[in-house]
Amino acid sequence: MHLIIGGAYSGKRAYVKSKWPHAAWITAYSGDHFLDWKKADDGPLVLEGFEQWMEKEDLTDLKAVRTQYSEFLNELLERKQETIIIMLEVGKGIVPVSENERRLRDVIGWIQQDAAAICTDVHSVWHGLVKKVK
Repeated sequence: MHLIIGGAYSGKRAYVKSKWPHAAWITAYSGDHFLDWKKADDGPLVLEGFEQWMEKEDLTDLKAVRTQYSEFLNELLERKQETIIIMLEVGKGIVPVSENERRLRDVIGWIQQDAAAICTDVHSVWHGLVKKVK
């Protein structure tokens, strides 16, 4: 599994499209549900939009949300086909004023840590520059 992480409009999609041009995409930005990956073909699969999927979660119990998504990531790992996860870096910006937005940022950061731990390689994309970090 591959994790591609970076800021908004940093070049993540362009990098993934150049490296995996025939991958199937499950993206929150087009209204796909996170679990739609379970219906995907056996080829390379790209998942993006975690921050939008998590926005819809009940964030009163962050530990439960993190556990749920960590279990999903482990299911993806068991898929055995090439899987590419694109995640938006949300921890380097301004701290949100709203408590709910801070909770969302925190849980996204934890899930990104979980994804980085289980992925075979991790790339950071910033200003269109791709750097392998794992």
